[in-house]
Amino acid sequence: MGVADDVRAAWGVEALRGLWEQAREALEAPKPAATFRLELPDAEAQQAVGEVYGRPMMGMGTRISVSKLDAAVRERGFGLGLEEVLEILHGRPVVQRESSSGDEQQEQTVATLRAALDEQGLADADWVAPWMQWIHQYGRVAADELPTVARRAAGVLARISLDRAPEVWTSRGELAARVNAEYQLDNGTTLSRVVLKAAALAHGVESPSNERERRALWERCGVTLDAVSSTVLSWALPLVGPDAWSSTVRQRSELGLPTHLTHLDLRTAPPRLVEPGTAVAVCENPRVLECAAAERIEHPVVCVSGHPSTVALTLLGRLISDGATLHHHGDFDWTGIGIARSLWEHHDVQPWRMSAADYRQAVDRAAAERTDLPNLVGTPVPTPWDPALAELMSTAARAVEEEVVLPTLLDDLRTGLTEAGT
Repeated sequence: MGVADDVRAAWGVEALRGLWEQAREALEAPKPAATFRLELPDAEAQQAVGEVYGRPMMGMGTRISVSKLDAAVRERGFGLGLEEVLEILHGRPVVQRESSSGDEQQEQTVATLRAALDEQGLADADWVAPWMQWIHQYGRVAADELPTVARRAAGVLARISLDRAPEVWTSRGELAARVNAEYQLDNGTTLSRVVLKAAALAHGVESPSNERERRALWERCGVTLDAVSSTVLSWALPLVGPDAWSSTVRQRSELGLPTHLTHLDLRTAPPRLVEPGTAVAVCENPRVLECAAAERIEHPVVCVSGHPSTVALTLLGRLISDGATLHHHGDFDWTGIGIARSLWEHHDVQPWRMSAADYRQAVDRAAAERTDLPNLVGTPVPTPWDPALAELMSTAARAVEEEVVLPTLLDDLRTGLTEAGT
């Protein structure tokens, strides 16, 4: 065997294919790159590349120095430089390409992006053209990284909600793992930047400029920043499963302890949580749930703590899909009414003591008991389940927080809510 055969036998293996292809791309570029990004998809690739390059490889990718790779190749015992090795492995010499014009570079960028989007069935979406133009002009994606970024971005965009409200939720970390891009959707990364730009264009909003806006856009697409920080407070859920997860939650209720459920909890939970027809109370203020737990009232309660979080909506959706009937009570202010209306219109959650008669009774009781009620401020919100409620609230101009009617709500929980509500 000659030297060429030895090179092919030692280095012409699948685990090193990406290394040699990326090295050739770097050397043949109109302006040869000093480094290139290399994916390391598995332990075999990590070991093989590490042996050639002369240092241990860890993680899913690394940046390779062309000059260091050339020096490492020369030291491996064949007496050949990097270009000579590439000519043997690929059967053709390394030839530097001529410099492309700006139009040609844009065409290459568009072609790379469109090919990746086409694989995911996204190439014809309305947001694609302005997105590709933005990446070419402002995306700051290195030429050698564009194919990888394009493929991963298309994979992410195919898995999130771009044209409708999300029906299921996933964490940002899990989403990154699905496209072999662990940690690459964290703030500040190239992949997160280009994905969020596409999401902003698809939803017709401005690109996020701070953490609050980034979180809001991710959640609009059905993505939570993580699976453990956001929780929904629950009490006495009558879980039907014989599994350890259900048993643990039931045991907490037996001890008089509410349970904070995360997205991770709900993904670990069994497919069915409760029996069809189970009545579940949904409150806005944690004080309602706290009192129910303190008195060991066995009626199940879920507290959304103001505007429902993604994990709260996930739990409510799971309960509804099981056939449970959900009854919601919140503050009689315009924010509380907006929450009630959203749950009623979009999530099939029935109002619970949220009628005009209930509001009038609460205001009259507060006056009789000399309880101070704050002024009602903000823009009125229609109450389609009882149009008279919004009109009466505007006239009375007083806000009634949930704690004011707490005794009535607890009485309902003791006696039990029904399909028709209370």
